[in-house]
Amino acid sequence: MQPSNENSVGPVVGVIIILAVIVLGGLYFWGTRDNATDGVNQNVATPSGDSASAIETQSSSDDTSSIQTDLDNTNTNLDTELNAS
Repeated sequence: MQPSNENSVGPVVGVIIILAVIVLGGLYFWGTRDNATDGVNQNVATPSGDSASAIETQSSSDDTSSIQTDLDNTNTNLDTELNAS
């Protein structure tokens, strides 16, 4: 008896299943990572009162004098809560 030269479908199906599992696992971990970082970004403090209106009135120009004016008008008392205790 001579061995048959017919190709088997089993290894091809196995490789396709393994690749599908790897791709689906990667998509799952990518999705959970994005959801985890979205939760962190939701806790960002938003300014209130006068500082919020100052942010809205900043210039959209990129020349140095406009940037300096915006910096001068920005409230830089970021550590007042730390110094209060």
